Amino acid sequence: MQTALITGTSTGIGLETALHFARNGYRVFAGARKPEVVERLANIIPVKLDVDQDASVRECVAEVLRAGAIDVLVNNAGVGIAGAIEMVPLDRARAMFETNFWGAVRMMQAVLPSMRERRSGTIVNVTSLMGHITLPCHGFYAASKYALSAVSETLAIEARTLGIKVAIIEPGVILTPIWSKAEALMPENHPYQQGMGRLWRLFNAQLEGGTLPDVVARAIYNAVQEGGTKLRYPVGLDAETVAAVRDRMTAGEWASLMIEEDEDKFVAKAEAAFGVDLYNPPSLNARSNKGTNAA
Repeated sequence: MQTALITGTSTGIGLETALHFARNGYRVFAGARKPEVVERLANIIPVKLDVDQDASVRECVAEVLRAGAIDVLVNNAGVGIAGAIEMVPLDRARAMFETNFWGAVRMMQAVLPSMRERRSGTIVNVTSLMGHITLPCHGFYAASKYALSAVSETLAIEARTLGIKVAIIEPGVILTPIWSKAEALMPENHPYQQGMGRLWRLFNAQLEGGTLPDVVARAIYNAVQEGGTKLRYPVGLDAETVAAVRDRMTAGEWASLMIEEDEDKFVAKAEAAFGVDLYNPPSLNARSNKGTNAA
């Protein structure tokens, strides 16, 4: 039986990923700060893990390795904050990087020696669509995900000849508890109303009938099974659409779209660029499901 170690499994994407791997025959070590909240099911073993802490990571990985090899590491643990670059307190930005970036790096450094010795293993890093694009008032979150994407691409080059494969999962707006945990660190009547308003308009539109976490879990599993051959895997119709369009645009063209002042013109220009309206509900996922059901 192959073994997967998954971080951030208390809820959402991490929990669904643990369940999906277990259903498909993996022994899953489900890492969480409070492992007691992770339901102990067949093939799922909750383990205490705080990716922000060196000692916790070392102890968790050592515990898993005592039970056998780690075939798959899924770095899913993450947190989010929103706010203008000027106004996000640096201690909050640092704390987010500690989890989103350094936490994943800690995990990789901890499991890589054993994978290298065996010349086998797959590392899956869950970044975000925001590791592929930038949006106003989400710069620090995007920066943490861009950083993880860069390290992941580098590792894919470094480790491939050692038998280790890497995949980057880029979810769009997913219906998970992270939305109740995310913080908007902006004072009232701040001068960045347009950027913050459009950020939440996009999120709220794509949350209405949005993509469920099990879709991401299946994408993670499939990426492992195919050996991370594509490296980057956008997940959700919103992520697939936006990532493909952004890849065809220059940085200047993207910025020009984002700074259109008139709201109606902005929405019209965005629809023309993406080929679909992203800023009004229902979500692309809901529209797609409606079309499928109608057929």
